[in-house]
Amino acid sequence: MDAIILAGGFAKRMWPLTKNKPKQLLNLAGKPMLDYVFDSLDNLDFERIIVSVNSFFAPQFQEYLSSNSKDKEIELFIEESTNENEKLGALGALNLLFKKKKLTGPVFIAGGDNLSDFDLIKMIHLYEESNSDVIGLFDVENIELAKLYGIANLEGNRIIDFVEKPSSPPSTLAATAYWLLSESGINNFFTYIEGGGDRDAMGNFLTWNVKRNPVLSVSFKGSWYDIGGLESYSEAQNWLEKRP
Repeated sequence: MDAIILAGGFAKRMWPLTKNKPKQLLNLAGKPMLDYVFDSLDNLDFERIIVSVNSFFAPQFQEYLSSNSKDKEIELFIEESTNENEKLGALGALNLLFKKKKLTGPVFIAGGDNLSDFDLIKMIHLYEESNSDVIGLFDVENIELAKLYGIANLEGNRIIDFVEKPSSPPSTLAATAYWLLSESGINNFFTYIEGGGDRDAMGNFLTWNVKRNPVLSVSFKGSWYDIGGLESYSEAQNWLEKRP
């Protein structure tokens, strides 16, 4: 199984910190953010890890990887975009990566700006039992807060509905940027893209997919930070500094 770390954005909401430096290489409690993402994948035994980046920041990622010895095989996938206006969107970038790398699944996807203390191997085990797509969820435990996320509605552990930033959330279970796409999930992804599906937010595909195919979930407890702005960056910094 391969893993993909999504790190292709320009993070304009975090300027000036990210004007000339990728968000995933910002310092957090003494280490680059990306170090923590790699740490979270350490015990999952992937054949290789592909870090998807844009061409503007690619040299900085190349320097980071060359100066940090890693046990796993890690490679960059460089999306040819030098600014926000040229971005393919998260799904568009994944589509290009899947085709260029000839990935057929299963593949584990992690956001390069998602930090947590989750035991992600639970998602691998559920995939091995079911051969289905698996999405990592986190209970934000607050209806008002749930309005800010993509929210899942479950029957058992199967996601039967998913809606982005709902005005009336069906639950408080937010989708994280931890996804595992099965072989059939990759085929479904191509069907979605070729059918003209929106290529921006990951949740757009999830909304489409749960209505047509079995998508299972692991609901995690603990701590999760989706670092999209300066406030969440500061919160993650505080969390990491207080951890044992």
